[in-house]
Amino acid sequence: MNQEACYTSINGVVSQYIELENNLNKRNIEFQFCESRQAVIETIDLLTKDYQTIGIGNSQTLKSMNISGHLVKNEKTVYDKTYAREKTEIRKLKKLALTSECYITSTNAISLSGEIVNVDHSGNRVAAMTYGPDKVIIVATTNKIVENEKAAVARALTVATPLNARRAKIESPCSKGNPCTECSQDVRVCNYISIIRGQHEKNRMIVLLIDEALGF
Repeated sequence: MNQEACYTSINGVVSQYIELENNLNKRNIEFQFCESRQAVIETIDLLTKDYQTIGIGNSQTLKSMNISGHLVKNEKTVYDKTYAREKTEIRKLKKLALTSECYITSTNAISLSGEIVNVDHSGNRVAAMTYGPDKVIIVATTNKIVENEKAAVARALTVATPLNARRAKIESPCSKGNPCTECSQDVRVCNYISIIRGQHEKNRMIVLLIDEALGF
């Protein structure tokens, strides 16, 4: 790993995340703190150098760093549904991402105790994180860190879900500040809630944390 680009357990701002690092490691999930967006990109380059097919989970965090475009320039085969021109192509790209060698996404919430929580509309993102790709890279930001699993679920449902609904112009009750009890299937964006409490396969998943507030 390029220690100049991305590193763990150093003094200063990173030290407050030693607890998170230790708890993720206990769950067979690797952790790296990245000092900048460029450090994230450089680390992704290192992590993906042996993989040709890369699946991308729809993420405002990744979009802000143009991760897909960067990987395309590196001559990787990128399966990103936002490149699709029609619905049938979206479905095809989602399926291809499930069987890609490496999958890159962000997360809706991550607890200091080590749980990673996500809410999904169609389920493709949480499915790929759980099983399929040989490597999963999660680009997390400090605004998504909470104390425990309960708080992570709450953040995913009450912060990330309404913001995603507004982004997608879906008029769910939560997007208007109303309670979930008023929701109907026609407008529901939280069909799937995933809680990753650990990895069966060691070294499969890594969290790259950047000290910025990006995405939902």
